[in-house]
Amino acid sequence: MVAGASGAIGTAVAHQLAAGEWDVIGTFHLRKPAPHPGIRWVPFDGADEDSLNELHATLDSDARPVQAVISCIGAPSSKRRIADTDADEFDAVFMINVTAVVRLWQAVCKRARLGAAGVVLLSSDTTATLRPGNGAYSAAKAGLEALAVTLAAEEAEHGVRVNLVAPSLTASPLAESVLALKGVTNIEEYYRTLPWGRPLSVAEVAAVAVEIASAPHWRYASGQVVRLAVHG
Repeated sequence: MVAGASGAIGTAVAHQLAAGEWDVIGTFHLRKPAPHPGIRWVPFDGADEDSLNELHATLDSDARPVQAVISCIGAPSSKRRIADTDADEFDAVFMINVTAVVRLWQAVCKRARLGAAGVVLLSSDTTATLRPGNGAYSAAKAGLEALAVTLAAEEAEHGVRVNLVAPSLTASPLAESVLALKGVTNIEEYYRTLPWGRPLSVAEVAAVAVEIASAPHWRYASGQVVRLAVHG
């Protein structure tokens, strides 16, 4: 299962798995993606009971265990400073980045336990940098890290591994929108200031998530936060 599979990284994850001959359930929020071999699309909104019921029905229609769960669910904040951010925004950002993942796991956990699944939650390196103007998002992603490590401890008895991948800036339409909120007007010039002179690509992040969730040599790792970033 790939949750949030209609976003840039989620699409790359779903396509990489399908290319590896996995049968993929991909969830989307607003717009159903185009058909793709090996991917069944199902709507999912962590705040909507009807979409939860549809996800349950999709899982119930196939008796096979779920062997990998990769969650790419998430949304940015407005980039305002904490003193200027409405409390409602904190609630909404936490709902999308944390509570929706909780509800996803509650829907899929029984089937994932049957498959001793590898679980990867996609997060952000924002929890290590903690820059001004990112309070709501950073706080939510810190909550997601705590959720991942706690799930790893809770699900180990079922053979389920849970890890979190925290990339730094990844080139995508969403990243460009976020940079615009920060006042960046020359995206390429900004990219050249990053470590290695470029951002991550969605394919790089997706490949790491797929490998940690599915490769045999990752079977021992659980409860880990894997950061794709350079810190000096």
